[in-house]
Amino acid sequence: MLGEFKTADEKSGSPIIFLAPESIGQDFVLTDTPPPLSEIQNVSDWDVALRYHEFKSNPAYQEVIKQLRHISARAVLRKAQAVLGSVVKPKWVRSVPLVDMSEMSEFELDLDETLESSPLLMHGQEVMSSEDLWIEKSESRQQPLVIAVDTSLSMTGEKLALTAVALSVVLLEFPDDPIGIVAFENKAKVVKQPYESITVYELVERFLDIPAQGYTHLEDGIKESIHLLSILKRLGGERSRPASLVLLTDGKYTAGRDPSYLAPQIGHLLVLKMGKDRASLALCQELARLGSGSMKEVEDLQVLPGVMYSLVKDLLRGRSLR
Repeated sequence: MLGEFKTADEKSGSPIIFLAPESIGQDFVLTDTPPPLSEIQNVSDWDVALRYHEFKSNPAYQEVIKQLRHISARAVLRKAQAVLGSVVKPKWVRSVPLVDMSEMSEFELDLDETLESSPLLMHGQEVMSSEDLWIEKSESRQQPLVIAVDTSLSMTGEKLALTAVALSVVLLEFPDDPIGIVAFENKAKVVKQPYESITVYELVERFLDIPAQGYTHLEDGIKESIHLLSILKRLGGERSRPASLVLLTDGKYTAGRDPSYLAPQIGHLLVLKMGKDRASLALCQELARLGSGSMKEVEDLQVLPGVMYSLVKDLLRGRSLR
């Protein structure tokens, strides 16, 4: 048994320093035989996260794969926490009878509604009771959201790790909003149901364990996302805004049909086109247009977590992607 071990981050407590996979060197090449634990201990948590899918697919590392997943998830959460800022969630103000308040909080008297409901009060011809009083109650307004993520082989390594950071940023900053997450490669899989309550750490572990397959079934990913959007529409309360779909993709599909015909069913589609490949740009633009939304190119994947954070923040403020 390989037993417990610590990475360089655990031993030193030093901040994470990003190393590109190609810069790790020949001493960290994955082989059929596990390297000495000291070699893994000399790299950062983030380096482990970047190579996690390679570790997972190599039988020689199965004895320590749970530890490597834990290390990878921890690195993802640290990066996500570094992106977070302050967000003022918009308030939804509505008038309710005072007697309907289930718990007392700050409120203002809605004089117009009170007098309209009991006009005799204005002439002193009626004795006021708590049932006559109407108040203005402020509540946070939720932003229902579905995020669909390409997890095919073209999205492994650094792309997948940074996507995990981006998803973590959203859940850390907006823990009470109904957010569904779909991953797709050969087929689509729901990683998180919109009203499912899980920790961000659990989400990251689920996401990291998605098998990266060879094909990209973009059509199936959008179909599954539309299904989650229908759940949000059916269960969403009056405080909720209309649901949006955020699609993270490089715009390439190698399985299924051209998914453009599905876009009009979405309602509001925001496309984050990842990478510098221009051949797939036209499809991403068409999907956004047909989905009554917009598209943003994210050529440098290092900025993806920040872009995702700004996108969701703007949605909560009633804005869309520019």
